[in-house]
Amino acid sequence: MTDALHPVFKPIAFEVRLMLARLARAEQHYKTFGSVWDEYLDDHPHVLDRRPENDGTLSIRLRRAKPLPVELSLAFGELLYELRAALDNCLYAVAVLVSGENPPPSAARLEWPVRITPAEWQSQASRYRDLPNDVVDALEAIQPYRAEAPDWNCLAILHELARVDRHRSVHSLGLYLAEFRLVANREQVDVLHTGAPGIVDDGAEIMRLRVVPGAELSPDIFDLELVFDVDVTDVQESLGPSGATGRPWGPLDARLRSLIQATREYTTGLLDIAGDHATKRQ
Repeated sequence: MTDALHPVFKPIAFEVRLMLARLARAEQHYKTFGSVWDEYLDDHPHVLDRRPENDGTLSIRLRRAKPLPVELSLAFGELLYELRAALDNCLYAVAVLVSGENPPPSAARLEWPVRITPAEWQSQASRYRDLPNDVVDALEAIQPYRAEAPDWNCLAILHELARVDRHRSVHSLGLYLAEFRLVANREQVDVLHTGAPGIVDDGAEIMRLRVVPGAELSPDIFDLELVFDVDVTDVQESLGPSGATGRPWGPLDARLRSLIQATREYTTGLLDIAGDHATKRQ
């Protein structure tokens, strides 16, 4: 990891401390996000209603007794902001270090690039004309369009989540049905339909079944347990690096952890390159 106390980084000591503080704050928001979610689940905020239908079937629907807490969206949005700001702080610090000037050349045009296509990269390449080739090459190498699975690229994920968050007062989060655990006596219970994993709205049908006449739907013949997590409501599954299809890096909790780790690696790696460049210049 970059040693911020190394003499070569002295000209950007403040910028590096600011970047590290933002990463630490993102970690705090991540922990807050997890704590708020755990507290919400501890209150048993949703139940399953059994609703007899006119055709003799039984519909099992989700009823939400408590809405998702707004603190969840606040922690989520603030985490994204700190990560995006840490990237921009890092690039500014790198520009100062390699140029020996503060503010550096083209300071107003500097922003950590996130380009989805080669054409986007080329159209914005002039922003980085005052940076050394090795720094620019390192930035380009981690762009989403260079990734094996672009939808799973952490820069692309962060860019999309942060972009949406800036244009909404509260980021849209919802309950994600992650797993069914069902044990049923098939001689007495005929399961006609089960919902698929995904975002589940209040009142959504989870399952439809038919119970044989005279049987009572009890835990002895029917036991259903559902596992929920929280995710953005427009989450999409896609093909990942392993060849399997799923949510990028799994549940939102794992995705946020991946974003934090990737941001640390991106910033540390670029600072190391800039430090080597400044050392050679000396």
